[in-house]
Amino acid sequence: MFSERLPVHIDPLRMVEARRVLQGVLPLAEMDRLQSSTVRADGEVHVELEFGTDLEGIRYMRGQLRAEVSLECQRCLQAMAFPIDSRFALALVRNETQAESLPSHYEPLVLDGEPLFLRDVIEDELLLALPIVPKHPEGVCQLAVPRQHERDTQTDPDSAKKVNPFAVLTNLKIDG
Repeated sequence: MFSERLPVHIDPLRMVEARRVLQGVLPLAEMDRLQSSTVRADGEVHVELEFGTDLEGIRYMRGQLRAEVSLECQRCLQAMAFPIDSRFALALVRNETQAESLPSHYEPLVLDGEPLFLRDVIEDELLLALPIVPKHPEGVCQLAVPRQHERDTQTDPDSAKKVNPFAVLTNLKIDG
């Protein structure tokens, strides 16, 4: 199903007119920005794209991307596998004015009349699918760091009995 290699560049408006559906793969190694944002991104991204016009007359490119990359966990600083299964809906517009009036379920893709490099659009969507702060799920990290509250009670068992340092200030109140 995904053995087909996708075209390098396309004319998205012609794709919309023809109501094309593209399925194929792209090598992750060709995506420099993705490579610099990951520990390792080898293998392929599986791509499904659908072009058309919705009931409101908006020309769109909808897609789904599936890949797996390796990110650095920000807790333990070890590599972690991160599966990407991302869906997106892009409205094909000619200028920023059209982009501002789009419904919220579309992101704008401003066309400049030049052929669209499909790899760049797919790479953008993959980058948007990455977490801002990648972390292993709770309890999976190799570095077991107890929560702050647990550390405080472990190091000072009398922490619940501590006197509030500001309690002295209640004696300084001026009765009004």
